This record gives sequence, C-alpha cells and structure tokens, in this order.
Amino acid sequence: MLLLLTLLLYLPGTSILPLMDRDEPRFAQATVEMMERGSWSVPYFNGEYRFDKPPLTYWWMWLNYRLLGISEIGARLHGVLAVFLTALIIRGLAQRLSGKATTGLTAALLWLTTAQTLIHGRLCVADMPMILCVTLACRALIELVVKPDDKPHAIWWWTLWLSLGFGFLAKGPIAWLVPGLTLLLWRYGFWRRPISWKPLHVIPGLAVMMLPVAAWGIPALIETQGLFWDIGMGRHVVKRGVEVLNGRKFIPGYYLISTWLSLFPWLFFLMPVWRLLRAEWSMDKAFLVAWFVTPQIVFSFYATQLPHYVMPGYPGFLILLALAWDKKQQPPKLATIGLLGLAGLIFALAVTAWFMPIAIPEVRALAQSTAALVMALFSLGGIAALCAWKGNGTIRWGMPLIAVISCSLALLPFSQKLRETSVTLQVAKHLEPLTPEMRLLAQGFDEPSLVFYTQHTWEMGIPMSEIKKQLALPGPCSVVLLRREWTLDGWFKSLLGQRPRDQASKYRSAEVDAFQAAFPDITRHVVQGFNGARSSWTEVVVFIRRL
Repeated sequence: MLLLLTLLLYLPGTSILPLMDRDEPRFAQATVEMMERGSWSVPYFNGEYRFDKPPLTYWWMWLNYRLLGISEIGARLHGVLAVFLTALIIRGLAQRLSGKATTGLTAALLWLTTAQTLIHGRLCVADMPMILCVTLACRALIELVVKPDDKPHAIWWWTLWLSLGFGFLAKGPIAWLVPGLTLLLWRYGFWRRPISWKPLHVIPGLAVMMLPVAAWGIPALIETQGLFWDIGMGRHVVKRGVEVLNGRKFIPGYYLISTWLSLFPWLFFLMPVWRLLRAEWSMDKAFLVAWFVTPQIVFSFYATQLPHYVMPGYPGFLILLALAWDKKQQPPKLATIGLLGLAGLIFALAVTAWFMPIAIPEVRALAQSTAALVMALFSLGGIAALCAWKGNGTIRWGMPLIAVISCSLALLPFSQKLRETSVTLQVAKHLEPLTPEMRLLAQGFDEPSLVFYTQHTWEMGIPMSEIKKQLALPGPCSVVLLRREWTLDGWFKSLLGQRPRDQASKYRSAEVDAFQAAFPDITRHVVQGFNGARSSWTEVVVFIRRL
C-alpha cells in the first residue's frame, strides 16, 4: 500500500517536468558522462571534474538509466525510491516503539505527505539517499543502544556501520554528524543516565564504515591527485559552513521559520507531541527528540542556509507525532486556527496572484497556474491534516489521501506548462540536428540544463571578443546570447512604481543587435521562456551556423 501511495504521490509530472537548473541537470549529466567514460569513481560535468558530491547518487542513477534510458524519470527515480524505503524504515521503527501496526502506518503516511518530502522526493539530487542512510543508522542505534534486546541482533550492528559508510557516499560527513551527534545529545543532554556502549563495538565498526568509503575514495583521490578532497570537502563542505554561497544572506533563526513550511502541515501539531513528552518521557522518546533537534542545531551555525538541510531530523518528529496520535493527544484550538489561518492566507495570496498585473501574456499564464497549484496544495493540505487528526474510520485517512493525490495529479498540467515554456528545451530544439563537430557557446544564459538536453559540451560565460573569434574560425558553430530578462524583484519594483511595468531587469538588446550586424549571414532564432534557476522570464537569441 505504501509503495502504491508513493507512486501516486511522486510520479505524476516527474517524467514531464524539465530538469530544474542548476543542481538537477548537473547530477543528471554527470551520471551520463560517467557512463560514457566508464568511470565509476569520479563524476564529470561538461567535460570537467564535478566534486560537489560523492558518487552514491550517480551510481543509483546509472542503474535507472540502464533500465529507463537517459530521461527525467531516470534521473529522478532514485529520489522516489529513497522516499519509499525511508517510509518503510519509519513504519517499522514506529511500530517497534508503539507495538501497534497502525502507529507505524500513520508515521509512514506522515512522512509521505510532508511538504518538503513531496518536493525533494521528486528532485534529481543527493538528499534523499542520504536521508535514507541516516534514518537507517538511527533505527540501528535504537535497536543497539536505546532499546536493546538481551542479545541484540548482529544484523543491526552491520546495518549501523554500513549505513554510515554509504551515507557518506551519498552526501559526505553530514551522514555521520546527524546520527553521531544525536547519540551524544541524547545521552548527555536529554537522558543523562548510564547506558552500555558495548553493543556498538566502535573500533571494528569504524573499520566496516570506512570500507565503502575507502573503496571509492582512494581511487578517486589517486585519479584526481587529491583534488576531490581539497575541493569536494574544502569548498563544498567547509566553505559552505563558514561563508554564504550563491549570493544568499545568513538569517538568524532561519530554520525556526522554514521548518514550519517544510513540515507543513504536521508541525502545527507540535503541542500534542509536547504533551506526550511531558506525560511519558522515556529513553526512546528522548532519542527521537535528539534526532529531530540535532540538524536544527548543526545547521543553525552553518553559513549557507537551505530549507532541506534539516530534513534528516524529520523522521524523529514524525514518529513522535504518530505516537501522540496513538495516545489521542488532541491539538489545541490555537493550532487548528493557525493551520486553517495559514491555509487561508496562502489561498488569498494565490487568488491575488491570479489577478496580478503582468504585461507578458505567457508569464501571466504561468503565474496563474502556479498560483492555482499553490492554492490547492496548501489549502487542501491544511484541511486534510485536520480531517486526518480528528476524523474517524475511513474519513481519517481516506479524505486526506484523496486530497493529496488530487494535488499531486494537478502537477501534470503544471509540469507540462513548464516544459512548454522551458528556454533550454526550446534552444535544444532549434539546435537539432546537432553534430559532434558543432561548437556551442553561451553568454548570459549559461544554465547546466543546456548540457543535459543537448548532450554536448558547451563553452559558457566567455567574453564577447572570444565568441567573435570562435565564429571567425571555419566549421559549424552556435551561440546563445541573453537579450532580456524579467525577474521577480524587477516585477515587485514595477508594482512599487520604481520601474515601468514592461521594462526588463536585464536589457542587452543593443549588444546582441551589434553582434547580429557583425555576422549578418548567420541563422537567428529568438526564444522566450521560463528560467527556473532564477525564477525569471528570459529572452535569448540563438545564432546557428551549420557549415
């Protein structure tokens, strides 16, 4: 039943929605280039090393591509399967702690219907495999240390250390930090009573944990002459922790706010969890609290902030919520009013967005479909959560699941609209047929999706003088230049009267027209569409010379 529900929730639109810049195409194309090179240890993107993440996600996608071909569904299927496997682990753990199969099922359903899970479970990134490994490791810790049998099964010891090893291969040291710091916070912060560490057998366990890491890491370090460690760890882990990347700003208390939306609608039922903890504080509940809190603490001091960073702790909270549900802990009226109020506010904002003044008809249509989808997801999600909590019999989960599945099916026309308006897909269509000899250049619009959807190497961000030199050389060549771009911040400025409504945020028409004049014989196509990386409406000009 959980597998069927996962497919109904997560597959609609997943094969239609184009890969969203910038992370998704990088993961998807890196796997393609690993397959082409026959390299299993070092990923490449656009012909260069890609050190952002270890290789577990690429390996999983490799299998998907073999089964389904190089496609959006092949790139994203690992996330859907990881969501399902995590749901199974959550179900088993909640049932183990409560002794009731219904509690386990409730916890799994809570996980599948959480907002951030519904978002990230559809994406071609490394987060869901890492969360799967962290959840498995925490389940093993509970079996070994928190609620051990007289003779703990050896399978849980192997599960713990191997899940830590493969978790590192999914997304690096965060897969070690969350279970390790959870254990320490539980023992020395929330529980503070003697326990036996013996079942962990740490020394041989560390050796087992390092086996998969070393089997990949040593060849990768040798092949890249140590660059994988210097850049992969130094830039993409350490630097992200001390410096704000990609133009973002550090916001104190960021996760106290974002978690309410990420765990929508279930964090509104925090009070029943609090009542449960006050009434029945125990070793296992203290561990679940530590599990939920640990990522919040770790990433509160991490300079780069993204809502999904704290997701590894969500299973702990959702299992606690299922236990509170089992104990008939009712939410206070304030939570009910707050949940309905937020759903109503988002509904009102979506209705307002439907009528917002936008000069470009295509942008208006896209904004209206987005507003309708947001309206459906949040308003129905809030009502469904209340039905699930307060209903009886088939109403308890029947109506909420119908609502959530209906919202998921609503993604089909939305995904199709994004596909039709994708700048990259339109550019790729103009470039067909694309020969291996064609040189591809881009300036202003240098999104990674160009590489994936053309399956060709690009030179991006190069100066205009270099582009002209390239065109002066013989042979087929194509150039993509940004001409105009309308961004969200520009639209807000137009609402405030600081900018004319139809004026672009970026305007390079003079430069592009001068380029056209310098090469009058070259074929020219104008493309307008949506750029997901910048949430902008973009106009580019594609110049093509086939001989």
